[in-house]
Amino acid sequence: MSDPHHGVRGVHSKLRLYLWIYGTALVFIFISILLIISFGFINSEPGERCCPAAYSFFSLGLLSLFFYVNVMFLRRKFPVNWILSCSIAVVFGLGTASMLPEQTAGHVILLALEVIVMMGLLLLLGYWLPPKCHPLLYIALTSFCLAVVVFVLCKIISDHTPDDSDKTALLIVHCILWTVICPLLLFQSQVINGYWGNEPPSLDIPLCAVLLLIDFLACYAFLDAVADIDFAIENLLSSKTMQLIVRVGRSENSPF
Repeated sequence: MSDPHHGVRGVHSKLRLYLWIYGTALVFIFISILLIISFGFINSEPGERCCPAAYSFFSLGLLSLFFYVNVMFLRRKFPVNWILSCSIAVVFGLGTASMLPEQTAGHVILLALEVIVMMGLLLLLGYWLPPKCHPLLYIALTSFCLAVVVFVLCKIISDHTPDDSDKTALLIVHCILWTVICPLLLFQSQVINGYWGNEPPSLDIPLCAVLLLIDFLACYAFLDAVADIDFAIENLLSSKTMQLIVRVGRSENSPF
């Protein structure tokens, strides 16, 4: 006869796993937010990016992460795994803070809240898996439904706002980002829940938290650069740029 307390212990164990992973990720995110705000205050040249420092931090972070992931002894050895994971998280936070121009506290907090809320919603979607449904099929169907909703929303917004509205373009770019990042976050949530035939990653809690931090920093950096991306797309699709591309193409095809 099955132990009635076994299911309760399993639920409590899974809840502790979620609290450790997402709680640690939130701590890493909070530290990164503080670093971004701090770099905005100490930057002697507002609007300028410290690209050499960013390249150095990102290179160090990626190399450390690659080494840490592939050395199982370090991943499963306490407290070495936590020390390395915290160090990698700080390095990525420093790299992102160095890459971004001056950031005001209000701008950072609002953008960070958007990223945290949207990541939380998508991770929550990945928590639920319909019975007898393959995880990959669920990811595909959910991503498709989200893409349809985003397309309809963007269509409605573009039809009811002026064509030259900058806010409309920025909102559309935000929607596109969450549509693109949706499959990745769903997959990560399913792995944490053990839906891919794996055991819940109780021994890789700090690694999961670092990966969620990387998702946050990537989304934050993209959304912070939305205005620059929109400006670059407008210049790329302008008539002068298209005429230049046509002239270059003709010159390349010319025999002389």
